[in-house]
Amino acid sequence: MSIPTSISKMVLCCTLVALAFSSISLGQDRRLIRWQDLSPELQYGLTARQLTEGNFEAFIDSINQQTVGREVNGEFDHLIYYALQSQRFTALPKLEPALSAYDFVQVLAPAARAKYLATQDYFPSPLIVPKAVEARLKAFLKQGNQSDERLSYFKRFLTTTRAASLERLTQEYARAMKFLYRKEFLTQSFKTSSAAAAYVASLYQERGHSTDTQIEANYALSQALATIKMIAPTTTLARVLIVGPGLDFAPRTDLMDAVGPQSYQPFAIADALLSLQLTQVANLQIHCVDINDRVIAYLHDFPRRKNKTLTLFSGLAHDQNHQLTDEYQAYFRGFGKFIGSEQTLSLQDVLPNHLRKGLQISPAVAAKLSADKLNIITERYSTAPDFDLVIVTNVFPYFDETQLILALTNIAAMMKPGAYLLHNDPRPLPTQMVHLPLLQTRTVLLAKGPQGEFFDGVAIHQKCGSKC
Repeated sequence: MSIPTSISKMVLCCTLVALAFSSISLGQDRRLIRWQDLSPELQYGLTARQLTEGNFEAFIDSINQQTVGREVNGEFDHLIYYALQSQRFTALPKLEPALSAYDFVQVLAPAARAKYLATQDYFPSPLIVPKAVEARLKAFLKQGNQSDERLSYFKRFLTTTRAASLERLTQEYARAMKFLYRKEFLTQSFKTSSAAAAYVASLYQERGHSTDTQIEANYALSQALATIKMIAPTTTLARVLIVGPGLDFAPRTDLMDAVGPQSYQPFAIADALLSLQLTQVANLQIHCVDINDRVIAYLHDFPRRKNKTLTLFSGLAHDQNHQLTDEYQAYFRGFGKFIGSEQTLSLQDVLPNHLRKGLQISPAVAAKLSADKLNIITERYSTAPDFDLVIVTNVFPYFDETQLILALTNIAAMMKPGAYLLHNDPRPLPTQMVHLPLLQTRTVLLAKGPQGEFFDGVAIHQKCGSKC
């Protein structure tokens, strides 16, 4: 069987048109970043990378085109993770994606394996996947019941991309497994942790965009906001911008699809700000921007839902392998007290060792949420800077250094003087050049056990004037 090595131009073109028609309407005050928006220092640095005023507009256009392609790849990644793990369309045993990647790569002939792992667009031909994977992909394609929200979305996505064939899904499986194998297994061959971290960073800068999210990602942010309250007790953080808020749709591991897709970060930030008295409900505004239409649609529709309930559960199990810290458990128990009312939640059969609870969001808080489509690398709002706080988690790792500079320039332009930026990228970022110097970093311990300790971190930056 001959397997195409890339998405054809015709199919990609059709995909772009379909995605454009399905988008939430954009704000009227957004615009593309311009060469003149960059400081002379940044212009000089980019010139060393062959970027000039003359080719800058074309470069921005190329990033926007590349972003759409990475969005399509990311949706296929989620589709494959769903097809391997979901119990909603088949009774076949679920497959853990990383272990499936290992099984797939190990059966490749040595020469084909080496070329497959070393080359981004190479796939062995004929492409043979494990029998258990093929069975699940076939079951997924045959499923006609689309009452499940995730399954229904993926079926529409396959129609839009003209990819509803075993041949195409086999290729997408092989592409998704390449990233997982490189990240989970090739990194074990590096002699130092820094070399492994640099390699993983390079992988994220090539992979499709993901919307994965968990409650755990917000614990470090709550600690960072508590730190801001401690060092600046009278500060007010009412206008919040969240870049890439995330949607728990089809993660690459531990898919839990007994409940529908959910986004947690806007509500976690609202709860933390209100609990710390950094704002009041009357003044709070949380605006989310993303490049993924289904993320925007979820956040756009949430305030209009009759049932504004979140199903909260810890991504990490609390068992002999992971003992969640007392501090994190206290955070989870307190989550939501200032934005809604807690509800009893069972799910004991599907989440026996996870912290879990239901949360009915107050209509007054839900009304403070808005969402829009915006590419933070290439776009900004042209209104006067008005955000007091910007949150960016699990987004920067997808950007290379040039993209980071552009994103940070756009972010800084939308922040008030004295406003704060919180992010969790471990790399040293060029924030000083956009007047966002680093104040401090925080590291929090989530869990510990035989499999090691689980940490998360956050960096706190504050916008200063033209002279920092």
